[in-house]
Amino acid sequence: MGEEKNDLNEEIRALKDDLASLRSDVSELAEAMREAGRDKASDWRASVQDEWNERREELLHALGVARDRGRQAEEDLERSIGEHPWTSLIAAFGVGYLLAKISGMGGRR
Repeated sequence: MGEEKNDLNEEIRALKDDLASLRSDVSELAEAMREAGRDKASDWRASVQDEWNERREELLHALGVARDRGRQAEEDLERSIGEHPWTSLIAAFGVGYLLAKISGMGGRR
C-alpha cells in the first residue's frame, strides 16, 4: 500500500509538472499569436498607407493636368476673342438670343 501511495504521489507530481508545462506553452503560444497579430496589423496598415499615398499622388497629378488644360482653354479663348472680336460679339449675342427664346423670355406675351 505504501508503494501504491508513492506511485500515486509521483503520478500526481508528474501531472502537476505537465500542467505547469502546458500553462507555460499556452502562455507562450498566446504571446506568439498576439505578436503575429500585431505584425499582421502593422503590415496591413503599411499596405493601406502605401495604397492611399499612391492614389493621392494620382489624384494630384490628374488635378494638375486638368488645371493646365483649363488654363490652356482659357488662353485659347482669350486669343480667339482678341483675333476675332466682332465674330465673338455676334456669337455671344446669338447664344443669348437663343437662350432667351428657349426660356420663354424673348417671345411675345
